[in-house]
Amino acid sequence: MAIEYTLLDVFADAPFQGTQIPVVNLAGYTLDEVARKAIASEFQQTETVFIEPGASVPASVYNRRGQQHFGAHTILAASFMAFELGLTKSEGSFASFLLQQDSGLIESFIDDNRGTPGNIQFARELSPTVDRYTPDVTRLAAALNTEEKHITFSKYKPLVVSVDTPTLIVPFTRAEHVLAASLHHDHWNALLGDLYTSELFLFAPGSITGGTEFHGRLLNPTLAQGVFPPIGNVMPEFIAYLAEQGETAAGTHTFSVDRGSLESRKSVLHAEFDKKPGKEVRCRIGGNVIKMGEGKLFFPEQ
Repeated sequence: MAIEYTLLDVFADAPFQGTQIPVVNLAGYTLDEVARKAIASEFQQTETVFIEPGASVPASVYNRRGQQHFGAHTILAASFMAFELGLTKSEGSFASFLLQQDSGLIESFIDDNRGTPGNIQFARELSPTVDRYTPDVTRLAAALNTEEKHITFSKYKPLVVSVDTPTLIVPFTRAEHVLAASLHHDHWNALLGDLYTSELFLFAPGSITGGTEFHGRLLNPTLAQGVFPPIGNVMPEFIAYLAEQGETAAGTHTFSVDRGSLESRKSVLHAEFDKKPGKEVRCRIGGNVIKMGEGKLFFPEQ
């Protein structure tokens, strides 16, 4: 059987940028867990979205290990294809789409550009856990192969923030210092006893694309040097981090953050959050999706 798929560049401001997400259209087909994992493995991308029109849960995410939770990239990819397949609800100048996550729902909003999907965003309420105890800057700088001054003179301070995943957020003074950082494994291993996470998000004011307020980078001990993985899944933690800052006034705040290097694929994410005393932070995360290709995957009959 021939199953149709679409290749999307998510959080991309231009073709061949952003994060590649394949979306498989299962209209007329039923595939089990093993088949979906095999297809996701075949694409060799971070994750693969499956759209099943007419099903009670029409969208799901898999990689070679099995079903995954929706993250920012896969929410946008699923919403883009749902719009193209007529699975969204028209709201006038935009359309909405509901994705199921465990026992809850995620609602996304797709700008309707005369029948073509435009900017896509989704909303979340955040209930973060913030831990202000982190290793001192001297030890962090040694673990990140950087000079202490690149962290010390930032107006922000390191924090461990957890919304979905505990993440050590480390501020730098400039984007080029974020790009130059790398893990010194001996120093990093010495810190693990002081931390309950191995995920780091490095950020700095500034941009490598010329149009964002921040540059961000995910880092962990399993990544090879020079690899810049997608950062969409850590945006709830980063937004909660910014909202936690004492100088962040009550009200609505907007910002954008880019990811990648001058030599690699670059992503641009847009975010907005509401900070109100005594209330949970409500945020909206969005960006552009570009359709890069369509094809058929030849799969044996089940």
